[in-house]
This record gives sequence, C-alpha cells and structure tokens, in this order.
Amino acid sequence: MHAVVATVRIDDVQVARDALAGLRLNVVPRAPGFVAAYWLAPVDRIGMSVIVFDTREHADAAAAHPLPPLPGVTPLTLEIREVYASA
Repeated sequence: MHAVVATVRIDDVQVARDALAGLRLNVVPRAPGFVAAYWLAPVDRIGMSVIVFDTREHADAAAAHPLPPLPGVTPLTLEIREVYASA
C-alpha cells in the first residue's frame, strides 16, 4: 500500500471542514485503489491528510489529479509514502 500525504494551510477551520464533507463522502472513496483516508486536525493552521491506496500506481494517479480547491485552504506539500504497517 501507498499513501498520498499532503499538508495544507487552513484559514478558516469550519469553512474547510464543511467543504471537505462532500469530498470525503463522494469523491475520494471512488478513486481507483482507494483503501482509507484520514484528515488530521490542524495545528497552528497547518492541516494534514493521509489517503491510502492499494498500489503505488493508484497513489501516483491520485496525486497527479489533486482534489478540487477547498475554500480557505492552500496546498503546501504533497508526497507519496509507502505504508510499512497498519493495524
């Protein structure tokens, strides 16, 4: 498994959370090879997401077509990481 790990700057947490609702329910789970997704609470306005895919190829494809922009959210970093273990 491989994960797309992203960090973002969040200007308004509630606005971003409301906008994320549709993506997490309708868009992300439909991506090829999707396994799981986690959006972590921001610290000092920096949020992080970890979206896990079954293969490197599916993670690369997802990273090549990022999610639509969310209001008040500025992308900072995006990388692919191999998942070493899960429970």
